[in-house]
Formats: sequence, C-alpha cells, structure tokens
Amino acid sequence: MLPAKGLDAAEQIIDLGESRNVRLRLLGGLAFKKICPSASGPRYQRENKDIDLMGRREDQKVVMRIMESLGYKPREMFNRLSMGKRLIYYDMGNRRRVDIFLDEFDMCHRFNFKDSLMPGTYTLPITELVMTKLQVMEKTEKEYRDLLAALSDFEVTEGVDGIDGRKIAGMCSSDWGLYTTFSKSLAALREWAGELAGDNRRVILAKIDKLQAMLDAKPKTLAWRMRARIGEKARLYEVPATDGDAMLR
Repeated sequence: MLPAKGLDAAEQIIDLGESRNVRLRLLGGLAFKKICPSASGPRYQRENKDIDLMGRREDQKVVMRIMESLGYKPREMFNRLSMGKRLIYYDMGNRRRVDIFLDEFDMCHRFNFKDSLMPGTYTLPITELVMTKLQVMEKTEKEYRDLLAALSDFEVTEGVDGIDGRKIAGMCSSDWGLYTTFSKSLAALREWAGELAGDNRRVILAKIDKLQAMLDAKPKTLAWRMRARIGEKARLYEVPATDGDAMLR
C-alpha cells in the first residue's frame, strides 16, 4: 500500500490504526485544517506539508508495523534512541515527514495527552491543539495563523464544548513557567489580531482577553508562587532539539 496525499494521508494512517485497535490523533497544522473551517479560508490558510500525530506508548510496536505497511520509511536510529517517546517516518515520494508523539508532547513544555485521544475524531481536542501552539516560544507565522483560526471558530469556554479556558488555567495555576509562556503568547497573538479588520478583530481580541483573564483569576499554588520569585533568572521553557531532515534533502 502506498501513502495517500495531503490530509487524506493522515486519515489513512488513523483509519488503519482504528482497524487495529490503535488510536492515533492529529495535531499540528493539519489538525487545525481538519477541525477549523477558517484554517482553510484565505485569511488563515497555510501550507501543511508534514503530518504530526499523537499516540500511546503501549501501541508503539503496532504503530511501527502500520507505518511500514503503508510504505513509510523509518528514521531508524532516532526511533531506536527515542525510548518509546517519539517516532519519525518519511514518505520519500511526497517528501513528507510524519512525527508520532507517544503519550507526551514534549517541546518547549511537556504535556501528557494520552487521555486526550478521544473516540470518533481525527484530531486532538481543540483545547489541546491550542495549548500546543501557545507553548511555542519562538513562533512563526504558521502558529499565529492556526491560533487565529481556532479563535475564529471556537468560543473560550469553561468546558469541553470549546477552548476550555478552565482546563488551561488549571494547568497554568501550578506551573509558573507554563503560565508565563502562555501569557507571552497571548500578548503576541493580541498584536497579530490587532491587524485584523472589523468584527473579526473585535471578537478575537475579546476571546484572547477572556482566556488571559481566566489564567490570571485562577488561584496559584505554593509551587507556582515560589517559582515566580525566581522569575526569568532561570529558564522557563525547554529549547526543543533540532533533529534535521537529512533524509529529505
């Protein structure tokens, strides 16, 4: 079997996983394209070349068999050394990379998304998708486009029916570094949203302000307050390792 193209390729992997009782869900740009209508519109549309997936560590061996049965080439040394945390594969014909995170999404900040792999969908929930973008410290235009698309299409809520500000605030209330990163991200996103026009600008700015207010209002733990005393004298986030893409050059 050969890999499909575009979003179809991601759905092909996920569907084959479901047939083998393995749950894989999209994150990254293709996830926003799948779940946010605005991500396919002219204002926020962007190139989505690679595929990012979240799976479960316990399914690693089956995931590897699925990828190889679809014709993807493994990054063998990286996969052996990743200790069951992450897998990388390549679709050489379409010059596309597939990143598969297992249990944890570990970049500038670490999140355990094992229990966020919901049935009946191709993506992580919108709340988790937004968190993966807010945690990026050195953002590019693509992160801002994805976040603005999400805020265009979803409300900031106190539950799972939208971008769950209560959940995000709860996580930030015990982690000063995460709170600070998210607050910086929302401030930068506010500047980007300020360039929008009319009602869209007003609505998105209101949602950004609402989410920030929820982060601020949530009572902070003792660990948060102790870490806040140190401030940015100590690094508040991790710098993701650069692993290159030599196989696609």
